[in-house]
Amino acid sequence: MLNRSLPVAAASALALSGAASAGIISFNDASLFALFATSNGKVVATEEFSSYSGFYTSPLTGNFASAPGFTWTATATGGLFADAGFMSTNNSTALTFTFNQGVQGVGGRFFATDIAFAVQPTFLQVTLSDGSGFIGAINSATAFTGFYSTGALITSISISVDSGEYPTADTLSIVIPAPGAVALLGVAGLAGRRRRR
Repeated sequence: MLNRSLPVAAASALALSGAASAGIISFNDASLFALFATSNGKVVATEEFSSYSGFYTSPLTGNFASAPGFTWTATATGGLFADAGFMSTNNSTALTFTFNQGVQGVGGRFFATDIAFAVQPTFLQVTLSDGSGFIGAINSATAFTGFYSTGALITSISISVDSGEYPTADTLSIVIPAPGAVALLGVAGLAGRRRRR
């Protein structure tokens, strides 16, 4: 006699594992990245690095003006260098941004420059805090690379380019809960805390 419960159980387990798993969705278009974030009830906050110029020791911390409470910290061996709205490394080494709070998504215009900040064609490697990432050929300062996590929050992003070049970011965008949602979570936490007393 054929046991029909085995295929049904296997299909159910597969469906449940697919529903429970999380992943990273990647984007190469800033508009689609923002549209996807807002369609999921989130907002995008962007740092354009326009207030930075010259050499900075590592680490350097800044904030997202449109996202109070969210900060980024840039690190690179040998320090950082900013010019004309570009944030880069002072040496040909990885550029890493960490966030004081986990974010649902992160993206930006990431590319390679030479010592004079001229854009160079490169193989770009972007790695997220969970080890996932992207490797691709980039030859423009307008190329966008972005990620949205359907599971665990993203706490850092690291950018590497070909040897002898400098990883550079023109913009850095994060995806966070809409301000009203954050406030509601805070109120819900306070209400839950009151009930326990």
